[in-house]
Amino acid sequence: MKLSMVIGALIVAGPLTACGTMMTAPSRHFLSHDVAPAADVRTSLSTRRATVTIDPARAQLGEVAWLTEPSADLTGEEQRQLLELLDSQLRSSLQGLAPAPGGRPVVVRAAITRVVPVSPALNAVSTLLLAAPWDRGGAATEIEAVDAETGEQLAAIRIGYFAPITDIKARFSKLSPAEIAIRKAVTDFSALLTPAEPTARIGSNR
Repeated sequence: MKLSMVIGALIVAGPLTACGTMMTAPSRHFLSHDVAPAADVRTSLSTRRATVTIDPARAQLGEVAWLTEPSADLTGEEQRQLLELLDSQLRSSLQGLAPAPGGRPVVVRAAITRVVPVSPALNAVSTLLLAAPWDRGGAATEIEAVDAETGEQLAAIRIGYFAPITDIKARFSKLSPAEIAIRKAVTDFSALLTPAEPTARIGSNR
């Protein structure tokens, strides 16, 4: 490819890749029950928050699946690396939840549905030409907690996330942006495992 074409592509792609952290999160029909998208479609986020108490002491980690479209961009070892990260992050998250005796036992299932790796070489070139690395990366993930006894979905998330533009260091590592996205997905999912507290009434003295 001619240098002029590379420069032109970078100039066009720059403004597009610099806007927000939204990534399209495709539905792979992994979740046992679909979740409604957020009111703001720009967030590429769908969630279901638990309405009953979940007992982390009786939480089990079930299937952790790779459900992306076939791609030559990632090796089998790189796929395993990302799956192992998702697995370990979920286990750590469940262990960090506050005890809830009497809560429901759950099985947590998760899938990586899209991965966009970055090209460190392309970012090196764009940094030289445009003083910034433009190639962005990230991942899309689906996670749910289902009642271990009834199979009912209690909490779920579908999220697509690009690494923030401010995280420059991640732009020079092929999988770092996807790893950032996976960690965010687990963090956001963990927050859904606790029922929301009732909103206090305006003007209440209590």
